[in-house]
Order: sequence, then C-alpha cells, then structure tokens
Amino acid sequence: MAKDFRLKQVGPNFQTRVCEVASATVIEAGDLVAMESNLIVKADEANTAIAYCPNGSADGETSVEVTQGNDFTLLGTGDAAYSEDYRGDIVDVVMSTNDQRIDVGTGSTNVLQIEGAEDSGTVDSASNIEVRINKPIF
Repeated sequence: MAKDFRLKQVGPNFQTRVCEVASATVIEAGDLVAMESNLIVKADEANTAIAYCPNGSADGETSVEVTQGNDFTLLGTGDAAYSEDYRGDIVDVVMSTNDQRIDVGTGSTNVLQIEGAEDSGTVDSASNIEVRINKPIF
C-alpha cells in the first residue's frame, strides 16, 4: 500500500520519539497520527494536533516511532486539485476511503500548512502537495 504522506525534506532539528500504541491498532508507514487517551491513533478530521509516522506499527505491536516538532516537510495528496491560491493556507486532514488527504481550501482544526514556495504543488493536480505540520503533538 502506498504511503499517504512521505518526507520531502528534513531540517537539522528533525527528531522522532517512540510512543505507545494500542496492540490492535495498525499504523501504516506514512500515516499522520494523533494522541487519544495517551495512545497513538491514526489521525482524522477531528484531531487538533498531529505527528508523522515514518515507519508504522503492525497489529500486535505496542510502540511506534513518531515525529517530534515540525522541522520537516511532507508530500501528500489533496482532496481536490492544487491551486496557487492555496500557498500558505492552514488546512485540515480528511479521510477518504481509508486514505488520509490534505483538505485543501478548508480549515477548522488547522493541523497542516501548505508550503508557500513556488513548487509546493502542481496546479490542477491533487498529487504531491507540500505541507508542514502546523500543530504538532510534541
């Protein structure tokens, strides 16, 4: 299965930490995650702080590596085609048939920020939109 999000660039302060996940929870490599009841879960529209999971955690495992801070950029897929007007927008994560997407043009939990650079996305394409976590868990 393809990663929902993948690292594009990491900064000098890029860090991860190991966190507890419920044993029956599957976190795929490339998922955005949140914390509920002190356990890591796959992020969705309702979460107000998130992290990126570079490696995942299989059913039965009790820990997962997640990012700390936001000294990195990610590439993900939007729920609609990218427009230059989205540069710098603060947006949400949305679930689309088990895939996490960037909710372009919409912001209520404001957990992601679309990068403001000229190459932050391709106009009229939903693929490879560059984002940074706006509200990290840690």
